Amino acid sequence: MKLINNQFPLVCIAAISKNNIIGDGEKLLWQLPSDLKRLKKITMGNPLIMGRKTYESIGRPLIGRANIVLTRKKKWNKNGIIVVNNLYQAVEKSNIWINENFTKKERKDKNIFIFGGGEIYRLAIDYCQKIEMTIVDLIIKDGVEFPRINDKNWKKHLIESKESEGSFPSYSNWFYERKNY
Repeated sequence: MKLINNQFPLVCIAAISKNNIIGDGEKLLWQLPSDLKRLKKITMGNPLIMGRKTYESIGRPLIGRANIVLTRKKKWNKNGIIVVNNLYQAVEKSNIWINENFTKKERKDKNIFIFGGGEIYRLAIDYCQKIEMTIVDLIIKDGVEFPRINDKNWKKHLIESKESEGSFPSYSNWFYERKNY
């Protein structure tokens, strides 16, 4: 399924617990410094579509990327971000941002990242061609869930596994690609 006039692949990027929890609605539930470096490397120079609560949990725009915040609040605004009211506007603004900031040659490697939280993932998952997934080796009792995905619809590849270090839990990075997109 594609969004009308979308020029670039939609890619979900998320970190989840072993039981599908992404957070508690306010903050990250784990610290993974090496995974955050990986996330920055993957998303740099691309638009990030996120919900208002996700943006507020970060507390500032993420530099080097278009920060596109989807919210129902009509008068909500922050410096350094693009505010939209629906997923179609978010994708449209992402396309514009890429086209205005990169040459034709540079654009071929661009993606639009779906950055969370739970409600944004649920809105966008059916439109995503790829998922960059970190699975953290923790079971979290309660929290916001990542949408359930049907493994039959995705090719799944392990990128790497990281052992726990000190207070940081072990985790693995996975790449999912939708079959027959």
